Amino acid sequence: MTLSGWDMLLVGQSFQTSRTLTERLQRWGFRCLFANNMRTAQGLLDSVRVDVVLSNAHLSDGTGFHLLGRLAGQPVTAFLCLTVEKGCYWLPAIDAGKDCLGLPALRPSEFGRTLEEMAHRLSAAPPVN
Repeated sequence: MTLSGWDMLLVGQSFQTSRTLTERLQRWGFRCLFANNMRTAQGLLDSVRVDVVLSNAHLSDGTGFHLLGRLAGQPVTAFLCLTVEKGCYWLPAIDAGKDCLGLPALRPSEFGRTLEEMAHRLSAAPPVN
């Protein structure tokens, strides 16, 4: 944990234009870092420890699924955003370092509640030095 909150990496061009999501995450105590593609995300992950990763499933230079391999063994929680015709589904991928692909996908409203609950749990946890 950092002094400013929990670090969250958002991977994909759509996250930089979604002010509503970013503002909500910051209000809940997350510090948001952005990467447009997988290569930039990997560079950030080499230099910054993050607690949560949100990634689009489809990236300009790869897939969010490939990015998951980079996160293996790290104490991180990750979700993949799978765009569908009218919206998206959020796929739980890693939960505190443990692979959880295969769990049911979340609708946007369910995902929002999940992030808010996560923020409440994280804020109640003692800081890690």
